[in-house]
Amino acid sequence: MYLSHYNFVEKPFQITADPKFLWLGEKHQEALAMLKYGVLHSKGLVLLTGDVGTGKTTLINALQRDLDSNIIVATVADPNLETLEFFGFLASAFKIEGEFTKKVDFLTNFTDFLNNAYANDKKVLLIIDEAQKLSTELLEEIRMLSDIEKENTKLLNIFFVGQNEFAKTLKESRALRQRIAITHQIDPLTENETAEYIKYRLKLAGTEEEIFTGKAIRGIYAFSRGNPRLINIICDHALLTGYVRGLKTINPAIVKECAQELTIPGETTSDHFQAQPFADKRERKPLRRLALYAACLLPIIAFCGYLVNALVFRDHIQDLKNYDGHKIASTPTKPSPSKGEGLGGDNGEPLRDVKGQESIDDTSRPQAYRADVVILEEGRVDAVVSKEDMTDTGGRNSTVTVQGVRKTGGEEPLLSGDVKLIIPFGYNDSEPKEKAFDTLDRVAAVMVENLDMEIVVKGHADTSGPPPYNKNLSELRANSVKKYLVAKGISPLRIQTIGMGEQNPLKPNTSWAGRRANRRVEIEVQR
Repeated sequence: MYLSHYNFVEKPFQITADPKFLWLGEKHQEALAMLKYGVLHSKGLVLLTGDVGTGKTTLINALQRDLDSNIIVATVADPNLETLEFFGFLASAFKIEGEFTKKVDFLTNFTDFLNNAYANDKKVLLIIDEAQKLSTELLEEIRMLSDIEKENTKLLNIFFVGQNEFAKTLKESRALRQRIAITHQIDPLTENETAEYIKYRLKLAGTEEEIFTGKAIRGIYAFSRGNPRLINIICDHALLTGYVRGLKTINPAIVKECAQELTIPGETTSDHFQAQPFADKRERKPLRRLALYAACLLPIIAFCGYLVNALVFRDHIQDLKNYDGHKIASTPTKPSPSKGEGLGGDNGEPLRDVKGQESIDDTSRPQAYRADVVILEEGRVDAVVSKEDMTDTGGRNSTVTVQGVRKTGGEEPLLSGDVKLIIPFGYNDSEPKEKAFDTLDRVAAVMVENLDMEIVVKGHADTSGPPPYNKNLSELRANSVKKYLVAKGISPLRIQTIGMGEQNPLKPNTSWAGRRANRRVEIEVQR
């Protein structure tokens, strides 16, 4: 209807799973690479999860389009079947002749089919979409099918594709969960990714004009929360509204109107919007009152902090003032390291050189003078010296970062078989510190120059939280480093991530400095 109005050759925001319109951002690119890796290397069971409308089915369609002819594929779109119905469907999809009224008859013929495919250098892939609909009984039957092997090779690759709740179902089936070799979850798009997604689809539809304004895209993101299906729905609705009104550009008012029209009875727009970019003056009044209350409370909080500082930490501050003649009220300086000296500490004195697999031992210093130092190998240091949480008498926080690779007699490469690089993380934080991105950029550059290099990224945590939480946090840290490197053009297949939790601490977790040193990610070359 509106194609000629916007100079389109086809509709850009169809809600059907058309792989031609698949936008391979970082998340979907990594997911597709994982799926291809799983089938090409016969990993057996692979799990892909994501929220409704995040593009799982589109990814599966793109995967089937890209697979070689030596891979035999069957897709179960609705697995809400009885066991014999499921077996009958597989027989039909894989063109196995005969009707099977008994389980044993199907298993005999299906095993023969898999062995013949293996003998002819063919791989067999079964994709089960909407996997959250699988019954417990059928899951057990599928587990038995996955056990069919020959010469330590899985004869059947099975991809479970389902919504996030399917992960809970797997937790109840330990036997099946332990057989899953690869798992990947697709997260919603970010606001920047949403803008790129819209721009990409408009270009495929035939135009490179900016039909949606920047504020309109923010409104689309707020409505959709980065869900590709919802992005398609509201964009299509907005284009239709613009066509009816004779507009060539979609503004935020149109997006807001479409969001209200797409809200079903009993639902509010706040169920979609995570932000309110269209708030009017009346909606902003509570925020003004909140700001006024905060402005009144800040002086009281500051005064209470001063009392606590004076009464509780008075003796500790005096000790720091007297330590080696350092005056905490004075501004610390950082001289340039001279030849033969270590990297400078925050009191202006050089840290001593590092030898062997030891970190700089600063436990004799007060906590305000502790430092995080990254050890690579003997005589080699890549240091991120942070004086975080060092508070002077004015209550200011100071951070200094020094980075370099050093070895007596000359520089050495950033990564090699003998190198372990450490990226520090903040308390309860799963994203690298901003100062670490320069080091990660250098890692990416090294991997670009060495195409056969593969790395292991291990996430670590301190003991501040319960072990399961620490385990999950360490996995998030490792994955955040991996995602950054993938965004720099490194194949995700070259990066293995491991969440170590609170295992293998660098320093004892009994002190503030020890816990801070243990909040890290280690990068090493895979041997």
